[in-house]
Amino acid sequence: MHIKKFRLRTMDCIFLLLSLMLCFGPHFIFPPCGPKSDGTWMNCHWAEQTVIGLGIVLTVLAAVRLLFADARIKAGISIAAVPVSIVTACVPGTLVPLCMMTTMRCHTVMRPAVILIAGTIAVLQAVDAVILIKKTARPSP
Repeated sequence: MHIKKFRLRTMDCIFLLLSLMLCFGPHFIFPPCGPKSDGTWMNCHWAEQTVIGLGIVLTVLAAVRLLFADARIKAGISIAAVPVSIVTACVPGTLVPLCMMTTMRCHTVMRPAVILIAGTIAVLQAVDAVILIKKTARPSP
């Protein structure tokens, strides 16, 4: 019994860390292109800002997951996080266009990192939700 609780806590921490990477990564670890010479921003800056905003939403969901021990609540939060993480993965280059040159930093560094992290969150949350739902399912009489 304690092993399953430890697994759930480990998954909670993994979700929190990946979500925090979406909050801070686009600005510090895998930033897009900088400002233009006239001080204005390219589209990739707005993609970065959108990813950070959605990363904050995912971080709040992950932090709330840590507060609850009930598997049904955790499953509900996981279900809510799946579409948010899918939308986050679609932001750079799909929902928000990036620079025209595909050799720019936003295409080569930021976009793959965001897709990888957000996709990982979506898959792990979906799998975790299924596991938690099966765990809490009651046999029908």
